Amino acid sequence: MVIKRINLHTYITLSLFLISGFSFKIIAQEEYPLNVDYYNFIQYEENKIIFPGDSSSFTRLYNKLDTIILNGDGKISIVHIGGSHIQADVYSGRMRERLQTFYPGLNGGRGSVFPYRISKTNNPRSYSVHYSGDWVSCRNVGRKKNCLLGLLGYSVTSYNQSASITIKLKSDSLVEYYFNKIRVFHENDSSSFQLSFPGLEVEKVEKNDSLGFSLYYLEKDYRKFKMGFLKNSPLQSRFVLYGISLENDDPGIVYHSIGVNGASFPSFLRCQLFEKQLAALNPDLVVISLGTNDAYTTKFNPEFYRNNYQLLINKIKSAAPKSAILNTVANDSYLFRRYPNVNTQLAENVIYEVAKKNNCGVWDFYKIMGGLNSSSLWKQENLMVKDLIHFNVQGYLLKGDLFFNAFIKGYDNHMSAKSKF
Repeated sequence: MVIKRINLHTYITLSLFLISGFSFKIIAQEEYPLNVDYYNFIQYEENKIIFPGDSSSFTRLYNKLDTIILNGDGKISIVHIGGSHIQADVYSGRMRERLQTFYPGLNGGRGSVFPYRISKTNNPRSYSVHYSGDWVSCRNVGRKKNCLLGLLGYSVTSYNQSASITIKLKSDSLVEYYFNKIRVFHENDSSSFQLSFPGLEVEKVEKNDSLGFSLYYLEKDYRKFKMGFLKNSPLQSRFVLYGISLENDDPGIVYHSIGVNGASFPSFLRCQLFEKQLAALNPDLVVISLGTNDAYTTKFNPEFYRNNYQLLINKIKSAAPKSAILNTVANDSYLFRRYPNVNTQLAENVIYEVAKKNNCGVWDFYKIMGGLNSSSLWKQENLMVKDLIHFNVQGYLLKGDLFFNAFIKGYDNHMSAKSKF
């Protein structure tokens, strides 16, 4: 694959890895800026960001990206929210890597991580998690659970002072991640254990109770940390973790992947700390990739879906009023592995309406992948798994490359228009 980055009169070419493992001979698709493999059912001409309303919300984002590229100054924060497609962090992880490598010096950090292993669920492959002690887990898809939740939609709680969590960034991706700041979203009251990071040289700690985090500044770069707890008072009896962000001081892009298996719009709407934790990440772009689980029903209600979509956008705008918002349309799927899911097209119509009202962008992956019943074609080409909802690794990597192409096209279209003035 070849990435071609065009910025006015500057041409930059970087060679990246080929996606391997396809079981059919495929012709390369010459699609700017990244050559991807060709399938006759994918609508490559539709692979773009669409603006049903005003596109000016993306002007600040694109200008900021150009400043980083031209001057090596600034940082872009992207928050990508979704369900199981995002928790696995294959296609969102691919997008992160592509954005951070298409031009030198864009590695702004790994961003959000979470010890999903404690919750007995799948962890992204880009980092490992180990823990000790007993923990209680809660996530936003549990309607009957009465627990406080934040942006990541998960929490883990330990009443054992000797418990610990260890997270190590792996080195088998296109990007070598490191961090010299650890932002921990946690409960911080008189009953909370104090945090400790044995083995790390901590320069200073900044506590922000209004936004619910502690920020640990480290004296050098690290790729691994162990988080333990101290008890300084008899009142301290537990520690509640909502999320972690691994950050560095370098300019570039930081891409936070926020996914919960089985999540729908109501799932994130019940996260009481959603707004203030989103504000803490100060996003320049929020990508919404919810809808698969909302539409996976025989009783889909477009009005209910529209109201929930708008409520989440309201929360995003309240927390990050300057952020651009990009709505993505869910992929085609089958209900119960037998019936093409016509609800996705109904949801697609709602997304365009909501995007027009709120001046959001739309990446219509449903249309790009081929529309109704296209998931069966993706399955035949060994790009989806047998549930006809989720993709395999090859399929997710292809989806990530398509998403990257659409994003860069939008950026270059903006810069081309800007150069005419």
